[in-house]
Amino acid sequence: MAWRLVFTRTADRQLDELEAQASKAGLLKQVRKALGYLETNPRHPGLQTHEYTSLSGFHGEKVYEAYAQNKTPGAYRIFWHYGPDEQNGKKRIPVITIIAITPHP
Repeated sequence: MAWRLVFTRTADRQLDELEAQASKAGLLKQVRKALGYLETNPRHPGLQTHEYTSLSGFHGEKVYEAYAQNKTPGAYRIFWHYGPDEQNGKKRIPVITIIAITPHP
């Protein structure tokens, strides 16, 4: 199953900031790789996805944390939740909403 990634304004801005900084090219590559895993398999072992209980989605959804980096000071994380899914006619399109792309809090 493939998911469609939808970015909140915050996450979109954070990704834009990474893209704008040439010095963060390596980090951007790691973030894009993690986003690619999220699109195809949110449970990919490299993401080390786990529930992040300190946050909830806009409508009370469970929020998950996925690793874009590991074993790095201030390692970047991606916070996301499932849904809301979209409809294209009779076809349901599963969605993952990216809430934030940020250094480990």
